[in-house]
Amino acid sequence: MSFLWKTSLSFLALLFAVAAVCAQFGGGGMRMVGGRTDTDVGEEGVQDALKFAVAEFNKASNDMYLHRVSKVVKAQKQVVAGIKYIVTVQMGRTSCRKGGAEKIELCAFHDVPELAKTSTCTFEVVSRLWIPETKLVKNTCT
Repeated sequence: MSFLWKTSLSFLALLFAVAAVCAQFGGGGMRMVGGRTDTDVGEEGVQDALKFAVAEFNKASNDMYLHRVSKVVKAQKQVVAGIKYIVTVQMGRTSCRKGGAEKIELCAFHDVPELAKTSTCTFEVVSRLWIPETKLVKNTCT
């Protein structure tokens, strides 16, 4: 009887170990709990984070013109104490001056080469919906 009991326990332990490995590495690739994952640019949370980041970028900028996103290069998210969105974008200088535009989406990019300015920026935005709180925790532009 004890042999059957030990065999059953060993089999059960092996079954749990296999299930844990499948849960961790299943779905076609390794996934780290709390790690960054690629996400859809059209996701509402990504769009909200990006709007917030661009507004903060323009507030902090000494430029007299507003900048807006010309292209999204990459979007990721990570579960932290909230959700961190990591978005890499190409930004362009618009022809709209700060304080003069209600909708930045309607602002055209500068077409005069001396005024046209582009940069690649990575924004990290943490959103805590239950508080509600949104913070731009990192902004790197080149």
